[in-house]
Amino acid sequence: MKIDDIKLFMLVVELQSFSSAAEALNLPRSTVSRRISELETQLSAKLLIRTTRNLTLTTTGLDYYNNMLNIIPQLDKANEVVRTQSHSPTGRIKIGFLNESDILCHDILQGFLRQYPNIQIETHLSSLGYHDIISYGLDASIHIGPIADSSFVARQIKPFKRKLYAGRQYIEKFGKPKSLNELQDHSIILLRWPDGRLENTLQFQTESVVVNSQLIVNNSYFIRHSVLAGSGIALMPEIVVKDALAAGEVVDILPEYETMIEDIWLVYPSRQGTSHAARLFIDYFLDQVNKWQ
Repeated sequence: MKIDDIKLFMLVVELQSFSSAAEALNLPRSTVSRRISELETQLSAKLLIRTTRNLTLTTTGLDYYNNMLNIIPQLDKANEVVRTQSHSPTGRIKIGFLNESDILCHDILQGFLRQYPNIQIETHLSSLGYHDIISYGLDASIHIGPIADSSFVARQIKPFKRKLYAGRQYIEKFGKPKSLNELQDHSIILLRWPDGRLENTLQFQTESVVVNSQLIVNNSYFIRHSVLAGSGIALMPEIVVKDALAAGEVVDILPEYETMIEDIWLVYPSRQGTSHAARLFIDYFLDQVNKWQ
């Protein structure tokens, strides 16, 4: 029997869905169903009970799944040790990035691929961070905010400085606020975080201000585009607008005020279940990202 089919069975169990497993692996649902049926035939045992609405493990299926939880990671580790000793590391990894972070991490990805030419990377863009790890079969994901699930390993990423920025066009048309209180008279673009929280209180080191907005978005791409288009003022990571600031396309509003995003993490399922290729990426990524100025 094929190890990949056993892994597919385990993924179906974890996602509780043939369709979700098919989506995570970019396979047709019919292929997933066929391979699970072939595995059951080879084992001469029914592993899953399928109905139109539910997917249930048989007693045999549950025992098999629990045994494979220990066996498969050890098998993967042994195979990777042999491959690594014989030639350069190989493997395929799937990494989750938040909106905008893919732009920031592009150079890191390219550097990693140059160093490990036999490792393939697939990226997944999401605003949900670690919540997508199981749903999409990710090896690791960037996450901002608290992590409620203790089964994940979280490695902290260097904090990001955020400041208030506006496009040059906006300043030429509406002027530049001279204090936090004057923000009330301007068009502010507000962010809604993945957990539903609206960031309408802008908290700085010594002061804070509550602002209103006609435009609320949950996508940092849209915020950056709106600021560059002259639609308003927004609180954004300094690194995101570095090039636009140098080119004079955006203006640093009230430069004496800044705030930090400190709870940024690279999250992955567990040390035991992490492949060698994924571990190489995690170590390389954290080393590179902490060199950012």
